[in-house]
Amino acid sequence: MDIALLLPWFPVLLGVGVGGRLLGKTRGLGLGVLGALLWLAVIHLPTGPLPPLTTLRLLALAAGMAAVIAMGAWSGEMGQTRAAAEAAARQAASSHAPAVTPESTLRTAYETALGSLGRLLEQYHEWLEDHRHDRDPWPKFDEFIRAALYQTCRATHVKPFRLVENSDEIIPLRDAEVPAEGTGLSARRGIIGHVVTTGRAYVAQDPTQGELVHKLAAEAKDPVAWCFPIAQGARRIGVVAAGHLAWAPELHGPLLAATAGLIQQFWTMLQEVCGSRSAAQHDPISGVLTRDTFFQMAEGALRESYRQGEPVACAVIAVEGLRQLHDTARWELADELVKAVCALLRRKVRLDDVLGRFDGSRFILLLRRVDSELATLIIGQLMFRLRAVCEDNPRWQVPIQVRCGVVGSGLNEPDMRSLVLEALQQARQARTDDTTICSDLLPGGGAARPVGKSA
Repeated sequence: MDIALLLPWFPVLLGVGVGGRLLGKTRGLGLGVLGALLWLAVIHLPTGPLPPLTTLRLLALAAGMAAVIAMGAWSGEMGQTRAAAEAAARQAASSHAPAVTPESTLRTAYETALGSLGRLLEQYHEWLEDHRHDRDPWPKFDEFIRAALYQTCRATHVKPFRLVENSDEIIPLRDAEVPAEGTGLSARRGIIGHVVTTGRAYVAQDPTQGELVHKLAAEAKDPVAWCFPIAQGARRIGVVAAGHLAWAPELHGPLLAATAGLIQQFWTMLQEVCGSRSAAQHDPISGVLTRDTFFQMAEGALRESYRQGEPVACAVIAVEGLRQLHDTARWELADELVKAVCALLRRKVRLDDVLGRFDGSRFILLLRRVDSELATLIIGQLMFRLRAVCEDNPRWQVPIQVRCGVVGSGLNEPDMRSLVLEALQQARQARTDDTTICSDLLPGGGAARPVGKSA
């Protein structure tokens, strides 16, 4: 066979094969005809004298054209068959795919919510381990509640409140101090008061709530989309209000209830942790710190004061006469006297001062940011009130006297044990000198400023 016929035939054949696979059977056949004509035109280009048309050459031309046309038809049919198979596979796959329905959408939302609740449990356990030893973990817990409700329910403008003990008022959970009586929010008014009083959660747009309840929520100063109580047994201890919910409440009622239940468990668990820690750190009768806990906290406060260049003062208050009450089996009166003394001390000391019970009849106080002079004046006012409670009071049935020893850090930085030992010495000196207060202002630890003679 002439090589001039074969060289252009292969490229044309391959091109027709590829093109026919893309175009389909009919168009592939047409492409094959065009390819055959192109091959004839190429081999008969006038590049020189044409070779004679022999029988063998005619047969070769006919066979080449037939092969190109057949390649176009075959490749087109194969491409069409493959496209049909792929379309059938896609249709079959789509027929087996689950239809998107409101039920499936809701199920997906619940699966997402369950995952968020699981993560919330893990986050709380980690948070509790990080903050269980904080002196006041409640402001941080306020932040945790806000983040948790947004994470699980997309709730915003969240306000957690706690109920003031023995009161009808609520205050924000993050507030460390209880305000004066009558300055907090009422726990019996508005939609929040309704939730606290009845113990039933409120969800906006919930038809089971009743028209009057929704009207009560609409009258609130700040919008309330969701509000639920925090209970410990039958006793309400807090309430959480959310101003906005991104999700439709009528579709996510179970999720809201589950989240509220988790927040309640977190709240009560933290309260139990704080209560057990307080029971281990506080004297059960007086309510002030035990001696060991006092030294732990006082040493930390002392280091902080020295680091900031602040003076401190230590005072030991002795209640004389308690031993006689115990020896005569009047333990209830002795406990009542201790409670009265410590109640007055707790009301008068500052938040960053440290108060503890040293032993059966002596109490110890660390005053920050005061020197001996100022501390003696402060203790003088305190002792005046203590004498009114303890001395010349017929209900104790025995003579009760109070004395105090005061010592300051001065220009040095004595450790806590040295301060306490010196304050104890000053308290003994006050008894020897028959004075109410004895301080370290005079050389030798004499009575620098006696505040009246004891009765």
